[in-house]
Amino acid sequence: MKDFKDAERKILSLMAVGSEFNFKKKHYKILLSGKPICKKGEPKTDIYILAQCGEEQIEIKISYKKENADFLENKISAERAEQLFGTDWKRVIENSTIAISDRFTERMLIYKNKFKRTEKGAITLGWKFELLNKKGGELSGKMLLTEAQVIDVYAGSNLSEDKRNASVCGEIIKNSGISNYILIDENVSSAQDVIDKMVSIKDYVHRHPEIYFACKALNYRSFEEKWDGNRPLAVQVDWKEINGKLVPRLIYDKPLLVNGNEIAGRLLAYMKELHIKTTNDMNEDNIGTDRII
Repeated sequence: MKDFKDAERKILSLMAVGSEFNFKKKHYKILLSGKPICKKGEPKTDIYILAQCGEEQIEIKISYKKENADFLENKISAERAEQLFGTDWKRVIENSTIAISDRFTERMLIYKNKFKRTEKGAITLGWKFELLNKKGGELSGKMLLTEAQVIDVYAGSNLSEDKRNASVCGEIIKNSGISNYILIDENVSSAQDVIDKMVSIKDYVHRHPEIYFACKALNYRSFEEKWDGNRPLAVQVDWKEINGKLVPRLIYDKPLLVNGNEIAGRLLAYMKELHIKTTNDMNEDNIGTDRII
């Protein structure tokens, strides 16, 4: 994060007020530049530039990404998903996770022993949802989006009003938070270099039309009696007691509408009812699944 902020500050310093550059066969002078900000979260634009050529003014709104950056969005909530994908966000996420449902059904849910990065004693509550620019892990796939929807994700067209109309140098500027260019190059040395290396969002998406998602497990660590926060879950494990056994069922149709605390609360209630404290207490008499390792 520090490296990203340093690179961002460097670009802003190159695009300082008074700097000049050539763009689309015209010569411009920068009138205003700064980082758009809002009260909560961040807009898509990292560097806002207002420049003038004669009577003409243009806005250049750059979304900056480091070359090695995989994440487009992490810690996605229902609110953020709607801002990214529009009103149809639930169907978009549900269709994407169902497309790889066979991989979810193959996953172990109870870890009586350590397995890869999952520690001994873990019980899966569900899976968090992240967006990436390439596949990431076994529970990853391509988002089922149109090119127009991908452009909206990169540009931030569906963001909330305060993120779209962000503050630049203390002034609220309409649509300043919706980016129209992307820069994926930190080796820039002048304002002209920035202009030459940036690419319009539409052109970038035309060349890179695919966005990927990755689902990462949220586990209850039974020996520590902890889980990693109240994160929204794209796919949930609905744990229930059926005929004296703890039985799981995967839920796909409530993406990001159920959080970790709710699932953990139910799991713990049924574990208490079945006199289970840790995975050491689990056996074929009280567990109704073979997804155990």
